[in-house]
Amino acid sequence: MAWCARVCALLVVSAVPGGVAGPWNSPYPRLDEEKSILYTTFAEEPKHLDPARSYSTDESGILCQIVEPPFQYHFLKRPYELEPLTAEAIPRPTLRPMQFAGKTVEATVYTVRLRQGIRYQDHPCFVEANRHLTRDQVRRLRSLWDLGSQATRELVAADYVYAVRRLCDPRLACPVFSTLAENALGMSEYQEALQGELTRRRAERREAAGALYNQDRDERYAPIALEYGAGAEAFPFVREVDRYTFEVVLRQPYPQILYWMAMAFFAPMPREAVEFFSQGPMLEKSLVLAKNPVGTGPYVLREFDPTNQIVLGRNPNYRGEVYPTLAPPPASDGQARASYEAMAAAGLLADAGRPLPFIEGVVMRMERESVPRWNKFLQGYYDNSGISAEVFDQAVSLSSGGDPLLSDGMAALGIRMATSYSTSTHYSAFNLNDPVVGGTSPERRKLRQAISIAFDIEEQIAVFANGRGVPAQGPIPPGIFGYAEGAEGTNPVVYRWDEMRQGPVRRSLAEAKVLLAEAGYPDGHGADGQPLTLRILSTAGTPEARTFLDFVRKQFARLNLRLEPEITDYNQFRNRVEAGNYQFLSWGWVADYPDPENFLFLLYGPNSKVRSGGENVANYQNPAFDALFARMRSMENTPERRALIREMVAILQADAPWLFGYHPIAYELNHQWLANSWPHAIAYNTLKYRRIDVAQRAEFRRQHNRPRWQPVLAVGLLLVVSVVPATRAAVQHFREV
Repeated sequence: MAWCARVCALLVVSAVPGGVAGPWNSPYPRLDEEKSILYTTFAEEPKHLDPARSYSTDESGILCQIVEPPFQYHFLKRPYELEPLTAEAIPRPTLRPMQFAGKTVEATVYTVRLRQGIRYQDHPCFVEANRHLTRDQVRRLRSLWDLGSQATRELVAADYVYAVRRLCDPRLACPVFSTLAENALGMSEYQEALQGELTRRRAERREAAGALYNQDRDERYAPIALEYGAGAEAFPFVREVDRYTFEVVLRQPYPQILYWMAMAFFAPMPREAVEFFSQGPMLEKSLVLAKNPVGTGPYVLREFDPTNQIVLGRNPNYRGEVYPTLAPPPASDGQARASYEAMAAAGLLADAGRPLPFIEGVVMRMERESVPRWNKFLQGYYDNSGISAEVFDQAVSLSSGGDPLLSDGMAALGIRMATSYSTSTHYSAFNLNDPVVGGTSPERRKLRQAISIAFDIEEQIAVFANGRGVPAQGPIPPGIFGYAEGAEGTNPVVYRWDEMRQGPVRRSLAEAKVLLAEAGYPDGHGADGQPLTLRILSTAGTPEARTFLDFVRKQFARLNLRLEPEITDYNQFRNRVEAGNYQFLSWGWVADYPDPENFLFLLYGPNSKVRSGGENVANYQNPAFDALFARMRSMENTPERRALIREMVAILQADAPWLFGYHPIAYELNHQWLANSWPHAIAYNTLKYRRIDVAQRAEFRRQHNRPRWQPVLAVGLLLVVSVVPATRAAVQHFREV
């Protein structure tokens, strides 16, 4: 029976997890435990990591760690301020006469001088032999890095010129081409020239191949190589001056071009990378530029598996940019001084002057569900987290004044919370082309004003955003030049300013009903005695979206108005918006850059969705507003510009083409070991500033992931109890035999 006891003891021991020295349930390799790797998540596969096509926030969060446009945003300064990145300085515009299309044009020119000595990451594309690979060579590859030969070279002005000209390739369908072409001298004409060259080359291929030629199949693995440098003098929108200098040439003043030059669209593109990824064998292997960016930034894309994880590693060729400094503001500026002291208290100034990047890598894990992601964050396996609706009450408590506070449970774990206004706006748009809710007559205007008053945005924020937002008084969010606070910034159509409360108070439902009657709908009924019925266009693909529709219906019902939802899929939704076939819908906008023009252009008449395919989904047009916008858009941020903006916003408040919704407030949770994690609403290249206390993280993981021995021991004892009788019977049987 002694051997039986030993077997039972072995069963118990084998059932107990080993490795008590560290977290036994860690999803990461033990060798990475002591490395300064940032762990975070993504929910959807990034579609484009090609700078010419990438335009979503999830893509930018990856791409902008790898590629570098000429400028970036200062990490610490508020309001947001540009600073040089690969450029030596932020250029000032100069006016210069220039020949274009047989005419002399007074062009606005920005001259960008690059810093010397910046080098690309080591990459196979910079090896000549790798740009002439055979199918046999590529067939054996599991990833790009299996090509052992890699090289680098210096960043030069020609790389930026090539990249900006590449935006004109009609095959790439650059999402911001129309905005840039509207201002860049010769950009539209250059795209037409490229389209003509494509048409000519395609005709040649078709003629050579015969009647069975299939263009899509042919170009899928043998794309036509366009020479983007051709016609530099005829189309001067971007020009190389010398090895380290290039010019951006505009047809009229457009200060916002500097903001565009801080986005990935203006990141350099080495010609070698395009040639490398355009090889037939590479395309057949699905090794494409859109999933493999090449850059000069602090990180390199080491692994791209959108079903599992995306991995970035430190770029050893990075030039040694340093953490920014911030001079203390004068004591007389109380608000700025308080902000500075808050940053100092949060440790955001402690790393000034130290070389970047601090962390050596980033692992982004696929997590579609918010609850598992949240639990892993609490275990210390993700370093930071947003706050989903499902866990909001667990993470945040509200003070008596309604201010968000970190919950006691989170504080006990050493978790910290950072909040910031997002440079975005959520709104609902009326279709001004619609005969019922549209038009500029006093009656139609009063109908929209009445609905704006009756629609309780404060309740919407509380129910659907967990209080994470501020009611919008106009299209411009906090943090953007032209945003006004206090009584000056209050929308007088929807709110009245309460001096005692020192805040806006929504006008009464009785006032809304007076406006409704003046609009021709007393008590919500028309001349025929029937309730006014309006339509809201929606995809409503989720339970939350359907709940929101019910909420909107109830808001309209406060005025005895009926609201009928028109549910459709996204493609039909988009087609109907483009055709102007709707009355009312919910929409939103996230800033491309921190300038009021990027919000006010959403209501500029020539940008009408129906008339020009622009972003003015309300199809709003007011000659007075449009004239002011044309003056304001190219101005510097001066008191004169602020006055024009205030006048424009007043016009919008009176016309009510939007039901001004709210500006979201971003919440971010960070573990105590993650330093310099401060929300930035515009910049996406901020991972280089993060710093991790690896020892503190390892200790937290050990403390909060201890194995629970009791259930395991109970199972082991149960095994012993169940095995002993059987063993005794077996031994007795053998003895009898």
